[in-house]
Amino acid sequence: MFRKMTEEQKQKMQMIITNIVRTLLILIVVRGFLTGDHSQDFIAILTLFMTYYPSILEKRFGVYLPVGMQITITLFIFAAQYLGEIKAFYDLIPWWDTILHSTSGVILGIIGFMFVYLLNKQHGKRVKLSPIMVVWFAFCFAITIGVFWEFFEYTMDRVFGLNMQKFRMPGQDGLVDTMGDLFVDAVGAFIASVGGWIYIKKKNDVIFSKYFASWFRKKKK
Repeated sequence: MFRKMTEEQKQKMQMIITNIVRTLLILIVVRGFLTGDHSQDFIAILTLFMTYYPSILEKRFGVYLPVGMQITITLFIFAAQYLGEIKAFYDLIPWWDTILHSTSGVILGIIGFMFVYLLNKQHGKRVKLSPIMVVWFAFCFAITIGVFWEFFEYTMDRVFGLNMQKFRMPGQDGLVDTMGDLFVDAVGAFIASVGGWIYIKKKNDVIFSKYFASWFRKKKK
């Protein structure tokens, strides 16, 4: 169904989903001011900022994410920050964190693969990377982002008194949570890297070349 939609229809769907997420986050902040409970304001404002990532990437770096990927990442942010942190799904559903980290590993692996693959295709005369180096970069890219996210969680817990690493929950160990997150990040990244390897070996450029090329557009003036 999504594939049959026009680009305009996809853009409209993406905007509807994003605006719903933004509205929910704004309501969280408004409720905080009305009730005097500001415990969720920081996460809500941070998540609201995250929803503007497509325009920031395009305007500042000339990178355009396809609409399908934009929707996927927006829903992921919603599930991780709004449902996970604000609505306490991490506490209510034990496997929620594991599923999200596995998904993030796959998403970041795909993004890393697409970036380096397209750059390798466009600038191969200067630097020609072997297929194994392309997928290795994708894997390392996803793992590195996962590590920086754990740095972020640790900083938020120590500086702002949050509990993103779940070390304040009975029976929970922050170190176990961090290492478990990194392991599932690695599994997701590995899955995406294997998919990239299969793509390169099959060389289905006729199907995917236009899709890859759509990731880069000229900056809007």
